[in-house]
Amino acid sequence: MKRSFIFIILLLLAVMVGIGQTQEKRLVIGTASTGGTWYPLGGGVATIITKYIKGISATAIPSGASIENIRAINKKTQDLALSMPDVAYFAYNGLEMFKTERHEELRGLFATYPIDIQFYVEEKSPVKTISDIKGKDLRVAVGPPGSGTEVMARLVLKEYGITYDDIREQFISHTEATAAMKDGNIEVGIVTLGTPAPTLMDLTQYKKIRFLDIEPDMADRINKKFPAYFPRTIPAGTYSGITKPHHTLAWMGLFIVHKDFPGELTYDILKAVYDHKAELDAIHVQFKAILLENANKGMSVPLHPGAIRFFKEKGLIK
Repeated sequence: MKRSFIFIILLLLAVMVGIGQTQEKRLVIGTASTGGTWYPLGGGVATIITKYIKGISATAIPSGASIENIRAINKKTQDLALSMPDVAYFAYNGLEMFKTERHEELRGLFATYPIDIQFYVEEKSPVKTISDIKGKDLRVAVGPPGSGTEVMARLVLKEYGITYDDIREQFISHTEATAAMKDGNIEVGIVTLGTPAPTLMDLTQYKKIRFLDIEPDMADRINKKFPAYFPRTIPAGTYSGITKPHHTLAWMGLFIVHKDFPGELTYDILKAVYDHKAELDAIHVQFKAILLENANKGMSVPLHPGAIRFFKEKGLIK
C-alpha cells in the first residue's frame, strides 16, 4: 500500500513537471556563422530573454545569416533572427535576390551596431574620389559574389555611374582584399566592417592608405533610395595615418520577427534587452555601440506593433 502511494505521488509530480514544461515557450534565434559577432550577440539576447522573461526560454543557433534567416522567419522555424538591413529591404520589397519571393511578413524589432562601407586606395594612388575609379581599368575588390558587401558596393558604384563594365571586379573577402592591397594586386578595396576593423588596422601598419569619401550629398541621395544605408562620419585618427574625418555610409544589423509574433512578448523582449544591456556589453566590445537612441536607425522594414509600443514609451517615435 505504501509503495502504491509513493508511486502515485511520483506520478503526480512527473505530470506536474510535464505540464510546467509544456507551458514554457521556447524561442529560436537565427544568427550567422560561429566565427562572427552575430552568433554571440544572438546568444546574449537569448540569455537575457531566458533570464528575465518568465515562462520563456530562448536559444541562439548558427545559420547561413540574412537570406537563410529571412526564409526561416517566413516558415516560422526561427522566432527572432538577425539580418542585414538591405537584404531585409530587398526581401520585403521583392528585389534583387528576392525577385521571385516577396516577404511582406517581416517586421523590425531593433537595430544593433553600425557597419561601415569603406573604399580605400594606397596613399600614392591617382584615384582621389570614387568618381575617379571609372575609366581607369582598375582592379577593385567588391566582396564575395552575392554578399552584403558586394551588393552594397554595386549599388554605391551605380550611383556614381560606375558598373562592372568600368572596372576589373575582384570577388574577394575583406581579409583577401587587404592582403591583395599589401601585395599590390588590387588598386581599390571595398569592405563593409565594424570600425575600427582589425584587418584595416593591420593594413595601415604595412602601407599608407587613403579612404575615398562618399560625399554627404551623395550619401543623402543614396539614403533616400535605400533607407537601410545612412550617412556616417568616421573620426580622424581612427586609423593610423588618417588625419581627417571620413564621410561614408553605414548600416545596422537588424533583429527581425514575423508579423504574427506576439505583441506583448515583443515588448517584453525589448524591455529585457535594454534594461539589461550591460550584460550584452560584457560579451563583446562592439555590443557597446547598441544604443537605445539608435534602435530605429536604418530600419528597412516596418516595425512590429510591440516594438512601436516600446519605442513610443521611450520617446523614440511619436
